[in-house]
Amino acid sequence: MTARHYSRVEVQADGPRPVVPDVAKATADELRAAWGPFVAEAGTYEVAGGSITMRPIASKNPAVMGSGVFITYGYKLEGRTLSLTQQRNQNGPFPNPFTLKLERVE
Repeated sequence: MTARHYSRVEVQADGPRPVVPDVAKATADELRAAWGPFVAEAGTYEVAGGSITMRPIASKNPAVMGSGVFITYGYKLEGRTLSLTQQRNQNGPFPNPFTLKLERVE
Protein backbone atom coordinates (compact mmCIF):
# COMPACT_ATOMS: atom_id res chain seq x y z
CA MET A 1 0.00 0.00 0.00
CA THR A 2 1.14 3.51 -0.76
CA ALA A 3 -0.50 6.87 -0.07
CA ARG A 4 -3.41 6.22 -2.50
CA HIS A 5 -2.78 2.89 -4.28
CA TYR A 6 -2.74 -0.76 -3.27
CA SER A 7 -1.84 -4.11 -4.77
CA ARG A 8 -2.43 -7.60 -3.51
CA VAL A 9 -1.52 -11.10 -4.53
CA GLU A 10 -3.00 -14.04 -2.62
CA VAL A 11 -3.43 -17.77 -2.79
CA GLN A 12 -6.75 -18.60 -1.14
CA ALA A 13 -6.16 -22.30 -0.50
CA ASP A 14 -5.32 -24.54 2.43
CA GLY A 15 -2.36 -26.15 0.64
CA PRO A 16 -0.08 -25.75 -2.33
CA ARG A 17 -1.59 -25.39 -5.78
CA PRO A 18 -0.92 -28.26 -8.19
CA VAL A 19 1.65 -27.82 -10.95
CA VAL A 20 0.13 -28.22 -14.42
CA PRO A 21 2.71 -30.15 -16.50
CA ASP A 22 1.49 -28.94 -19.90
CA VAL A 23 -0.92 -25.98 -19.90
CA ALA A 24 -1.71 -26.53 -23.59
CA LYS A 25 -3.07 -30.01 -22.78
CA ALA A 26 -4.56 -29.30 -19.35
CA THR A 27 -8.20 -30.02 -18.58
CA ALA A 28 -10.53 -27.30 -17.30
CA ASP A 29 -10.44 -28.91 -13.83
CA GLU A 30 -6.62 -28.88 -13.79
CA LEU A 31 -6.55 -25.21 -14.77
CA ARG A 32 -9.18 -24.30 -12.14
CA ALA A 33 -7.21 -26.13 -9.44
CA ALA A 34 -4.02 -24.25 -10.34
CA TRP A 35 -5.40 -20.77 -11.08
CA GLY A 36 -8.72 -20.63 -9.22
CA PRO A 37 -7.27 -19.93 -5.75
CA PHE A 38 -4.87 -17.29 -7.12
CA VAL A 39 -5.96 -13.65 -6.67
CA ALA A 40 -4.17 -10.60 -8.06
CA GLU A 41 -5.48 -7.05 -7.98
CA ALA A 42 -4.34 -3.41 -7.86
CA GLY A 43 -6.19 -0.12 -7.61
CA THR A 44 -6.88 2.96 -5.54
CA TYR A 45 -8.27 3.38 -2.05
CA GLU A 46 -9.75 6.05 0.20
CA VAL A 47 -9.93 6.17 3.98
CA ALA A 48 -12.90 7.82 5.71
CA GLY A 49 -13.68 7.48 9.38
CA GLY A 50 -13.11 3.88 10.40
CA SER A 51 -13.39 2.42 6.91
CA ILE A 52 -11.30 1.95 3.78
CA THR A 53 -12.84 1.67 0.30
CA MET A 54 -10.85 -0.08 -2.43
CA ARG A 55 -11.54 0.35 -6.16
CA PRO A 56 -9.76 -2.18 -8.40
CA ILE A 57 -8.13 -0.94 -11.62
CA ALA A 58 -6.37 -4.16 -12.71
CA SER A 59 -7.31 -7.67 -11.64
CA LYS A 60 -6.99 -11.34 -12.60
CA ASN A 61 -10.79 -11.35 -12.46
CA PRO A 62 -12.07 -8.91 -15.12
CA ALA A 63 -15.50 -8.75 -13.42
CA VAL A 64 -14.06 -6.61 -10.59
CA MET A 65 -12.57 -3.99 -12.94
CA GLY A 66 -15.94 -2.51 -13.92
CA SER A 67 -17.15 1.01 -13.34
CA GLY A 68 -18.63 1.41 -9.87
CA VAL A 69 -17.01 -1.74 -8.42
CA PHE A 70 -15.70 -1.29 -4.86
CA ILE A 71 -15.31 -3.03 -1.54
CA THR A 72 -15.42 -1.30 1.83
CA TYR A 73 -13.72 -2.69 4.92
CA GLY A 74 -13.78 -1.58 8.52
CA TYR A 75 -10.19 -1.38 9.75
CA LYS A 76 -8.12 -1.41 12.92
CA LEU A 77 -4.40 -0.71 13.06
CA GLU A 78 -2.54 -2.13 16.07
CA GLY A 79 1.23 -1.67 15.83
CA ARG A 80 2.33 -3.47 12.65
CA THR A 81 -0.96 -5.37 12.20
CA LEU A 82 -3.83 -4.08 10.05
CA SER A 83 -7.16 -5.88 10.42
CA LEU A 84 -9.70 -5.43 7.60
CA THR A 85 -13.29 -6.62 8.06
CA GLN A 86 -15.61 -6.73 5.05
CA GLN A 87 -18.54 -4.32 5.27
CA ARG A 88 -20.08 -3.85 1.81
CA ASN A 89 -19.48 -3.71 -1.92
CA GLN A 90 -21.45 -2.38 -4.89
CA ASN A 91 -24.08 -5.10 -4.26
CA GLY A 92 -24.70 -4.15 -0.60
CA PRO A 93 -23.61 -5.37 2.86
CA PHE A 94 -21.82 -8.71 3.26
CA PRO A 95 -24.08 -11.20 5.05
CA ASN A 96 -21.10 -13.19 6.46
CA PRO A 97 -18.11 -10.82 6.58
CA PHE A 98 -14.61 -12.12 7.22
CA THR A 99 -11.55 -10.38 8.64
CA LEU A 100 -8.10 -10.24 7.04
CA LYS A 101 -5.06 -9.68 9.26
CA LEU A 102 -2.05 -8.15 7.51
CA GLU A 103 1.36 -7.55 9.05
CA ARG A 104 3.71 -4.84 7.83
CA VAL A 105 7.04 -6.19 6.55
CA GLU A 106 9.99 -3.97 5.71
